[in-house]
Amino acid sequence: MIDNNLLIDFGPDIFASCAQLGISLCDVEYLLITHSHLDHFDPTHLIMRARAFRLTTDLPEMTMVAGPSIWTKWDQSGGSDQSSEIRRMPILPGRSVQLSGYSIRSIQANHNSRIGDAMNYIIDDGNLTLLYASDSGVYEEHVWEQLQGCRFDAVVMEGTIWNRDLGGEHLNEGDFARMLERLRGIGAISDRTVLIATHFSHQSVDPHEQLAEQVKRHGAHCAHDGFTIEL
Repeated sequence: MIDNNLLIDFGPDIFASCAQLGISLCDVEYLLITHSHLDHFDPTHLIMRARAFRLTTDLPEMTMVAGPSIWTKWDQSGGSDQSSEIRRMPILPGRSVQLSGYSIRSIQANHNSRIGDAMNYIIDDGNLTLLYASDSGVYEEHVWEQLQGCRFDAVVMEGTIWNRDLGGEHLNEGDFARMLERLRGIGAISDRTVLIATHFSHQSVDPHEQLAEQVKRHGAHCAHDGFTIEL
């Protein structure tokens, strides 16, 4: 969640997590979806925006930025843009869209390659620029070319298979370090950039205290449920 009005991904545990952490989604105006895997997009929860499920609660129209496979999944779910008060904004890797208060640029993630529209997002509010790189894999060379000239104030990046061998479409600790090294090499991050590791598989990490120490070696924060940071 960014500034209470922009949300990235909409997975199956979002309502339970928000209830547990005391977080409201009522002010969310923009939703960015990275890809169509269930842990990132559960269309059933989006259906719950329909008036029948919130008779006394008014919500703003929500602009949803997503690739083709997500829109296909949404349409097949039986959901309706109109009833869920969604403004549809399709996007492809390498494209940009403008939202009120945000400039959004998508880059191709090396993930879900059988479908090919998995994306990471560069989010710029005019003052700060964030790279959100969940389920990134190690970027292809053409993506590094697109990142030339970028300067990030913060990077949120996956460490899904942290303690496992190379996985191709997810990052382990070595890949996480190599991605940071490459970002530094092109001048996209500096010592002032806030680095956050996230998206850990419970089958691939040590207990949080140990994992946090491992992540700290790379100059990064270890995300956890309820983690917040101010830039």
